[in-house]
Amino acid sequence: MGNQPDCPSRVSVEVGGRVWVLEREADMEALWDRMGEGDMGEDERLPYWAEVWPASVLLGRHILRNADTLRGRPCLDMGCGLGLTGILASHAGARVVAFDYEWPAVRFARGNAALNSVPQPLWTLMDWREPAVRVNGFDFIWGGDVLYEKRFFEPIIRLFRQALAPGGRIWIGEPVRSVSRPVWEMVRRHGFSAELLTVEKVVLCGQNATVNLWEMTIP
Repeated sequence: MGNQPDCPSRVSVEVGGRVWVLEREADMEALWDRMGEGDMGEDERLPYWAEVWPASVLLGRHILRNADTLRGRPCLDMGCGLGLTGILASHAGARVVAFDYEWPAVRFARGNAALNSVPQPLWTLMDWREPAVRVNGFDFIWGGDVLYEKRFFEPIIRLFRQALAPGGRIWIGEPVRSVSRPVWEMVRRHGFSAELLTVEKVVLCGQNATVNLWEMTIP
């Protein structure tokens, strides 16, 4: 699976035997070049949302493989970016709430759902450090490449604790890298189980990435 040739404002990704088209303002490097020193703020708000990451592609594969399980179930897509995983889950019949920290991501994600002719998830702007979600409201929660900084580990675990329904499952796609290793012991200390479901290769733009897919539950 991988990208088709694209212009900077459009990405095509094959998942589940279909090519999904995602529009954006420009690629991350171009947006980064346009940013001034004051644009990033204290949170170093780099335009990560403008890329499709290998972790989201593997997560999307898993979503489609589990379409029958997700159908009709309330699901939370965290850090939705251009909307790939939320679009795939909505296509599978899930009831999706998808959020991102950046407004352009939410705007483009909504447009991309329409572009791919799937029912619109509920797209919303939200900071996972201050979650505005219903307690125990989601049977499934997922995120692609959200564990890239240690400062996010504790807030994300708190979000999981607040939002996951009893018996629910959390799916995390992450590239194989050292920064994420400590989080799995941390989630176990917080009472979650964590199981590595699969490790797969993802090809994007001619580049190979090895991606882990984890499942978390509360026993």
